[in-house]
Amino acid sequence: MDARTAQNQWAQYAPFLPVLLVFLGSLVFALAKSSALERDMRIAATQNMLWVVTQTQMEVLALTLAVGRPDRDDAQISQRFDLTLSRMNLLMEGPQARYLEDIGHLQAVQDMSAALLSLDPLELGHSPDLHAALFALGQDLHPQINRIANDVMTRDWDKSAARLDAYRATQRLIIIAVSCAFLAALAITWVLLRNQRRLHMTALEHMRAANLLEQERDVSAMYRDFAAIVSHQMRTPLSLIDSSMHRLARMGDNVAASDVDQRRKIVGDAVGRLTRLVDTVLLLAKLDNDQLKARFMPLAMDQIVQSIMDEAQSRHPHRTMRLSCSDGAIVARGDRHLVGHIIDNLLSNALKYSPAESAVELRVFAQGNDVACAVTDQGQGIAAQDQPYLFNRYFRGADGDTLQTGQVTGQVSGQGTGLGLALAHELAQLQGGRISFETWPGKGSVFTLWLPAMKKRGEYAS
Repeated sequence: MDARTAQNQWAQYAPFLPVLLVFLGSLVFALAKSSALERDMRIAATQNMLWVVTQTQMEVLALTLAVGRPDRDDAQISQRFDLTLSRMNLLMEGPQARYLEDIGHLQAVQDMSAALLSLDPLELGHSPDLHAALFALGQDLHPQINRIANDVMTRDWDKSAARLDAYRATQRLIIIAVSCAFLAALAITWVLLRNQRRLHMTALEHMRAANLLEQERDVSAMYRDFAAIVSHQMRTPLSLIDSSMHRLARMGDNVAASDVDQRRKIVGDAVGRLTRLVDTVLLLAKLDNDQLKARFMPLAMDQIVQSIMDEAQSRHPHRTMRLSCSDGAIVARGDRHLVGHIIDNLLSNALKYSPAESAVELRVFAQGNDVACAVTDQGQGIAAQDQPYLFNRYFRGADGDTLQTGQVTGQVSGQGTGLGLALAHELAQLQGGRISFETWPGKGSVFTLWLPAMKKRGEYAS
């Protein structure tokens, strides 16, 4: 990857950076505000003035009741005095003192504490007069502390209301920040998806371009191979025809009937090869241009195969061909011309690649919803490395000795077009059928055409 390509890729993500900053900033802001809100809501017990003042008020009331009882207990009075004094001292220390100073009651609490210390039973001793003085002081302190408690409560209510307003504002800010973060996340997702889609579309365009280029190369190579193979295949029968005619011409008036008959057979065979080659080329052209339409009809397979075998027997009078059919009517659904072409191709291959002294067997039978025609030779079988490519167009194996054992037209290097079995396979598929094969090295091969069986009233098995 060069520097320009890397720069272009980074440029695609340029809009992503400010959106990412908005997302992170909003998220950090929301977290900070949430943390501040949580800290503000934690109120320590030592800072709760209303609780401290209320406790002091209760202790003053308890001390007043203790000294005002007829059956006064000096120990209990001393204990209540110490507790009341400790509450007073708590009000005059730390945050409580600052709080009281803010609301203007610190001096009053200090005066109350000094008045209470002046009547300390530990220093003055317990006596009815001291108890009476403590009772009078308690009655005097109670309304003052009650007034301080009211002021503290009022201030706390005001502070709570202000705090709730602040909480609401902070909550709104947090909601806004989270919403901004969510929108930023959506924007980030959109940018990523957009860039990913662009990359995907670019990759698809590259793949399409590569596929089109490869297809162009394949088509060009296919037509080159086709022209070379067909021209070679046409040259051989034409050479035979030309050679036979020149031989007869050189004989002049000395031409015997046997010579004419011999040359006639050679020319007839060559013309038949040319005819089959032209027929194959025309069928392939129609297939490639979607011009070939099958004309379906009921086909008596035993009669069709017998007719094709008789025609092949006339071309190869010295070859042995045997046909066997299962009992009953065997009717397939297909195109008469196309089915004949397929079976003729399979039979011609079997004759071509089998020893001359061996027999070629044809068998017609029904199996399930299909009708089949199997062509069996006694050749050497098909090499394992060539079997996956048997139905490929223009396939011509490299190993001539191995390929001579197969049944495929054009399998022998230099002996065929590589079109016969490929065309037969495509024609079978056009009619809703298929071609299968089995092969055994050194023993032979079986190629089978499968077609849908015709059912009653023109219906056929699917």
